[in-house]
Amino acid sequence: MTKPEKERKLKIHLFESREPQCFYSVPNIITVLRLSCSLVFFVLAITQMNPTYNFIGFGIHWLGDFIDGFYARKFKQETILGAEIDIIADRVEILFFYVNFLYFRPYLFLPVVLYLIDYTFIDFYLSYQFIKYDIISPNYFYKVDKVVYLLNYSPGGKFCNSSIVTLLLIFLPQIQIVATIIAAILIGVKLFSIYLLNKKRLKTKRGDYLSL
Repeated sequence: MTKPEKERKLKIHLFESREPQCFYSVPNIITVLRLSCSLVFFVLAITQMNPTYNFIGFGIHWLGDFIDGFYARKFKQETILGAEIDIIADRVEILFFYVNFLYFRPYLFLPVVLYLIDYTFIDFYLSYQFIKYDIISPNYFYKVDKVVYLLNYSPGGKFCNSSIVTLLLIFLPQIQIVATIIAAILIGVKLFSIYLLNKKRLKTKRGDYLSL
């Protein structure tokens, strides 16, 4: 095989679409790489006692999360495994970031703890519910429940869930009360969303039972 043929084959391989059940995809590799790279900087932050490394790690998390999602949608490489490892990687990265962040800014304990409860625990449970439905990822929750999608996985819902509290704590720590209130509201939104999904699931099961 000539060099141009190899390059053409590699290009096709990188950009060809994937079935939802596929194990390998480029976005999956990007997710693993951004997780590995961000963790290196999170560890450096605490070993070198330098918060700058922590913010670099967070930047890698944010940029990598955007790139793997964009690539998956652009080239039709969204997979169930990709959604699963993306959910896990996001929580691991955010947990490391905030553990370091709290070390450098311990006075922000309350909003940080509330946000970690929301994002790494309750939101993790909610996001992982997609596996129980015939959808590829949480991005398709509108096929299951439009309210849950609007509150959590629409562009606005994602921004509120993953950005507002963090941006406030980084750039406006003096008004931590606002971040605390928003984190508490996010917890309420997630619990309400879980309630809606459970209600819909029970209703579906009851309908299936009555149809027997």
